[in-house]
Amino acid sequence: MKFSLPAVVFGLSLLGAGDAAKIEVRTTTGPGLIPVSSTAYIGDDGITYPVGGSFSDGCRKTSYNWIKQICIDDDKGRAHIIYSGGTKKCFKRTRSWSYLCGGDESCHNGVCNRCWEYDYTVVKCTW
Repeated sequence: MKFSLPAVVFGLSLLGAGDAAKIEVRTTTGPGLIPVSSTAYIGDDGITYPVGGSFSDGCRKTSYNWIKQICIDDDKGRAHIIYSGGTKKCFKRTRSWSYLCGGDESCHNGVCNRCWEYDYTVVKCTW
């Protein structure tokens, strides 16, 4: 059986499309600033679904009827989503990055705002 190169590339792109989902946690810390976080689930469809602010560890329900629960284990660098149908999708933290943000006006006595970005990507469920 022969396959053309475009057919193979298209087929491989479909294989990866199902694992495009990820979870993003964004946090800002700074002098006199209570950490401010936002968490979002980016679905296989590429659409961003906010799942709550100040959520970077533990489990919670969402306002989406198709997600039963989302859990993040910050210490172990992993997360999972349980969908309303009972299926589970697991994630591993694959990116941790921080940088100074907010400019000079966000600094006080040499301490400046810092933005943190954590990305969790799909992995096989082992927990």
